[in-house]
Amino acid sequence: MAGNKLFEEQLRIMTPHTFNALQKLVMAMADVSKNTGKKTLFGRDKGQEAYDKFQKLLRVTIQCMVLDSVIKESTSTEEVIDELKNKIKHFQMAYPNWQDAYFFADWFFESKEDAIATINRLR
Repeated sequence: MAGNKLFEEQLRIMTPHTFNALQKLVMAMADVSKNTGKKTLFGRDKGQEAYDKFQKLLRVTIQCMVLDSVIKESTSTEEVIDELKNKIKHFQMAYPNWQDAYFFADWFFESKEDAIATINRLR
């Protein structure tokens, strides 16, 4: 199942920082999806570690969106969420094989109040 090269090139050329950050963010979202509820042999919570990494990369992605002029520092959190969802949707069209990551993204943005609170804390 190949993605759409047009969306890949648009992301890569128009928003290079965001594109690089999205690559890492999508992998982190897939990790959260895979590791939720799992523990290591010694009892460390793999899901919590994956979610912590996701939050760090979410913050970096938002900063990259500012660098690429997708959003501004003064942009409201609701607009940041809308732009981030739009970029993830474009990334999904370019790379459709990360279904567990996109499922997690849908779950994360499903509760708008929780997403707003998380992004406000990260900003």
